[in-house]
Amino acid sequence: MRVAVLGGGHGAVATAGDLALRGHEVRLALRNRERFGRIFADRRIRLEGQLEGEAEVAEVTDDPARAVDGADVVLVPLPAYAQEDVALRIAPALRARQVVYLTTGTFGSFVFREALKRAGGADVAVAENATLPYGARISGEASVRVGLVASHLPTGVYPAARSDEALSPVRELYPATEPVEDSLSAGLLNFDGALHAPLVFMNAGPIERLDDFDIHVDGNPPSVVKVSIALDRERIALRGALGYTSHHWPLEDLYSRAGETFYGVISRERMERQSVWREKIDFRHRYVVEDVACGLALWSSLGRKLGVPTPLADVFLTLASTVNDEDYRTTGRTLENLGLAELSIDELQERLRLG
Repeated sequence: MRVAVLGGGHGAVATAGDLALRGHEVRLALRNRERFGRIFADRRIRLEGQLEGEAEVAEVTDDPARAVDGADVVLVPLPAYAQEDVALRIAPALRARQVVYLTTGTFGSFVFREALKRAGGADVAVAENATLPYGARISGEASVRVGLVASHLPTGVYPAARSDEALSPVRELYPATEPVEDSLSAGLLNFDGALHAPLVFMNAGPIERLDDFDIHVDGNPPSVVKVSIALDRERIALRGALGYTSHHWPLEDLYSRAGETFYGVISRERMERQSVWREKIDFRHRYVVEDVACGLALWSSLGRKLGVPTPLADVFLTLASTVNDEDYRTTGRTLENLGLAELSIDELQERLRLG
């Protein structure tokens, strides 16, 4: 297939390298030419860890619209807060037969398609999945280390009525794709808000003090795990209130170290062996400005709409807002900011179905 990959770092490089290694024609658009000068010059990406090999992509550019031209599928492994901007940048280049695929979405399929509509872009279907296909980190000028590869990719489409059309080419790229009801269902399967908010804010001391810190290996003692699981149950309660019956993928299964997760069973030994997350992070990391400001902000606003309590989501929203001097209840990805707050639940579900 002809594939465009639009991104800025770990996920985009891993995606482009993997798909090119598997024989697809990949055009890669990267935002940082200085950081990825070797890839721009050689068009080669070295994959290490769970994926091994050297891939050559067809083109590397810093113009996402150029990469999109002629692609069958446009993959967007960008943080949720960048989705609207890239939609506006590629709107003139998109054609109706193309499919956009957000990895992950955090209900970004709605944001992306509405931005295209405002810009007069093509009427494309936008798919989003619940988790990153790869747990990866850049390891060199032209290399990326992959710690995890997803074996389950629950995926929804906006509008849901076009799911078959969108998921057919997506499945060719990722056979692990598993359809769910709609894009909001997929967005609410992303449990990263419940995973990362406690890992960051309950480890604030070492995060600020140490030069690097692996939150997934060193940051999850029983107290943090207990809070994460309780926060994730708020997400699951929201899914239940909306009538979603597809598997909820509870975070508890990850922390049991015996349950099936998006990446299979992840024992503590496997996590320690395959981890790529020892790094310097801060409170502007996507763990906060994506997973809290977009993820937990959405959960909190849905909770108010549905009458479902979200006390822990509200607590972490308050902590993040205070630390970053920004009220994410006002600026975040809420139903109000998405223009959906006034819809009844039936109207919301119809909007998700038809667009």
